Amino acid sequence: MIPAARPWLWPNLLSLDAPVVALLWQLLFARCFHAGVNAIAAAVLALCVWLIYAADRMLDAWTRNSSLPRHEFYRRHWRTILPVWSGAFALAVWLAWTRLPTALVERGMLLATAVALYFALVHLLGPAWPKELAVAILFALGASIAAWSAIRSPAEVEGIALFSFLCWINCAAIDSWEIRGPRWPVGAAALVVAAAAALAYPRLPALSAAEMASALAFIVLDHQRSRFSRDALRVLADVALLTPAVFLPVSGMLK
Repeated sequence: MIPAARPWLWPNLLSLDAPVVALLWQLLFARCFHAGVNAIAAAVLALCVWLIYAADRMLDAWTRNSSLPRHEFYRRHWRTILPVWSGAFALAVWLAWTRLPTALVERGMLLATAVALYFALVHLLGPAWPKELAVAILFALGASIAAWSAIRSPAEVEGIALFSFLCWINCAAIDSWEIRGPRWPVGAAALVVAAAAALAYPRLPALSAAEMASALAFIVLDHQRSRFSRDALRVLADVALLTPAVFLPVSGMLK
């Protein structure tokens, strides 16, 4: 059943959590790489992330016999969501085509092709492949796409790679926690990210600090997983990626 009495779950049900995470990391990448990101680029990113997540969940709701709240929500309300999705898609295309730089649009089209391939593999061929890894890479590339032109050294590439690793931990941990299956080594994986980010701290302090904080949050969540419900863990796994909200205001001091 859809837990209407738990308002903290609604951002996840409405697929609003992923766009917020993407926007925060987009701003942090832009700040740390000294790249410009305007409101239009931010709006297009948020729209695109929501479109992808909403479409993925609608397809899951139609093709999978899942009782997870997010799938149940889309199974019940897809007729209402579909027109909203269509309008958001038209708005995103119009904004990208008329208001974004050509180079950014071209990068976006390449990434959109990769997303289309992902949908084909997942929803036509089935889940028997590393879905979580693909999601993590695509999400990290999307969040950092506006800052690609400002990459000047391997340090920036490493920062994006570490964020991709965090996204993979997020996806794999949620899958493990939701099915209450065999323990997945979330803590060990997050510790690797924290260690790598610590090594990168002198070069990209604000970005590395955010990545270390997210990694440590996953370690704590995994250690305390038995204290939370399946739905709470799903939400908290995304909260663990909101660390740019802490470090963006002080990024100018971390130099």
